Amino acid sequence: LQHKLSCTSLHGYSTNVCRRNCGLMAMGLRPNKGHPAHQKAPPSPPRTASRKAAMPTAFGVRLWLKAGAFMVAWSAVIIYLFKDVDVTLNGETKKGLVPRFILTISYALFPTLICMYNIQTRRTACAFLYMQVATVIMNFTTSVAWFRNPRELGLLPDVGHDFFGEFPEHVTVNLSGKEVVLESSAMSDNIILFLAVLTVAYFVRKPNFSDIFRRFIFIYGTLELMRTATVLLTSLPDASAQCRVLTPLGDLPSGASSWSSINSNNWYNIWMQTLMILIPVHPVTCGDMIFSGHSNTALCLALTWHTYYKWVPAQVNVIKTTVWCFALLACLLLVVTKVHYTLDVVLAVYFTVSVWSAYHRLAIEVNLGHRFISVWWVDAFLIYPVMEFLELPLEGETITPNEKRRDEMNLFELQIMGMHLDDEDEIRIKKGRAAAKRRRGNVEEKKEN
Repeated sequence: LQHKLSCTSLHGYSTNVCRRNCGLMAMGLRPNKGHPAHQKAPPSPPRTASRKAAMPTAFGVRLWLKAGAFMVAWSAVIIYLFKDVDVTLNGETKKGLVPRFILTISYALFPTLICMYNIQTRRTACAFLYMQVATVIMNFTTSVAWFRNPRELGLLPDVGHDFFGEFPEHVTVNLSGKEVVLESSAMSDNIILFLAVLTVAYFVRKPNFSDIFRRFIFIYGTLELMRTATVLLTSLPDASAQCRVLTPLGDLPSGASSWSSINSNNWYNIWMQTLMILIPVHPVTCGDMIFSGHSNTALCLALTWHTYYKWVPAQVNVIKTTVWCFALLACLLLVVTKVHYTLDVVLAVYFTVSVWSAYHRLAIEVNLGHRFISVWWVDAFLIYPVMEFLELPLEGETITPNEKRRDEMNLFELQIMGMHLDDEDEIRIKKGRAAAKRRRGNVEEKKEN
């Protein structure tokens, strides 16, 4: 506020220009050269403090050591208490599911609560908790879709399946003279796992990794909630021949179970199956066709590289192109191996790109201090408050200043920089357009003469 007042009163800059440059400095980015904010208005000490320097005091090693010791003791107690508890699922008795489920939830929930304790990681922890809840809900609806699979309808006509034809269930690969048999349906999973490991290994070294991770998991959780609705709305016969055998035969002519049948007989099995997917020990999920969750993951990983890998002044960015090829190959293999219909993958592309673009568009506007007029009450009381909480630093939170040059910035940073034009830049652009218009008029006048 002090910088804004001094900028408007002493230097003669407009309020809008000062607001844009104040938002730029709050993001840790440099205003354009020549602006007074670049020379005489250094950020306040709490915001310019290094995140790494603040971590030892606010989030020390002792806390994590105590948490680790507690988790070891907690694991021993849970295993001792529930090691003999049996779970019956579809007539089969399974051991060890209860302690594995409790420990899985604990290993995900306890670190999240610890991170909420620290102001530096509170926003990321809230986004991660949101994704955990969305994952549980999606897995529950996936288990319901297991009983809603209309297995008797057979495989639906599909352009992708017709084009690629039949694909073997197992592929034999010769590695160093040794033959290895691979399951064709797992090829896409292996590519996605490779992309995930590569993405984490590269971006974990970045100063803004917490911002990237927070946006990724929030977008992914939102897509999971959207998939929760589409999976239950319309049940398509599973594209996999294996699922047409594994899923139970329901009371409807299509082979699916009616809602009355599910209410009376299958809720226990649904909950047990949900736990097995979460652990995870369930080999395959069936009936959850629209839309593809595998494609969501692959595309989110590719969009992470597309948005946050540095901008390259060339027509083709080799790194981004390579990552996109792997992601699209994973999506294509889902159709080739008949894990999904072509429609499932196409809808996944549409939803993922739309949600990713919408989130980052709103994130840019929030970081610039813009606020749209609310159309629905959802905008005013849900969307914008959530976006402001996720994107704006909390009181007392330190941010890492961004000292990158233009050729080192990623696409997200360049978009923010592009909206911070000084009045002089805007005037120069207008003068350039007017000069170009005059030149075109002179050329046309000469042609007429």
